[in-house]
Amino acid sequence: MKTIKTLKYKKAQFDTYDPQNIDADTGLPYGSPSLEDKAPNEYFTESSEGEIKNNPLNGKSNSQARKIVNKIIPDVKGIFSDNSWEAIGRIWDAFDISSLDWAIVDTEYLHDNLNRPTAKNWKIEIYFINDRGRDTTLYGTITAHGAGTVEDPLSRYDITAYVS
Repeated sequence: MKTIKTLKYKKAQFDTYDPQNIDADTGLPYGSPSLEDKAPNEYFTESSEGEIKNNPLNGKSNSQARKIVNKIIPDVKGIFSDNSWEAIGRIWDAFDISSLDWAIVDTEYLHDNLNRPTAKNWKIEIYFINDRGRDTTLYGTITAHGAGTVEDPLSRYDITAYVS
């Protein structure tokens, strides 16, 4: 997974963008105009590899951003039976392909009274700059619910995913 941070750059500034020419105090290229009065939908994201992408959530309200993310989450209906959470991986791939700025912040297994794992949760955060120009975070949970045998409930699983 790659770490992505949101930077408040204007598109025009990318014509002469040089990663070595960044002001450590502001995180902006030296000589950049103030961006306080710029429209948030003109903001871009930079991956840890230096790749510049447009976050589709920037400039959106929280409810608009939630709707977009829920449309980005692929259709993961059905029962899955793999050992590497491939269906969950399709969700992460969809986030990356869509240029979302996101991170997994926690994972946990849920257990029954006999201490057998019955589900796995992934807590995620999705970052963007809202329609008011403020850094904003959406919180989500992806859950793989055990649908396997009594002895191994997670040998098969189905998925629920939501962002709030």
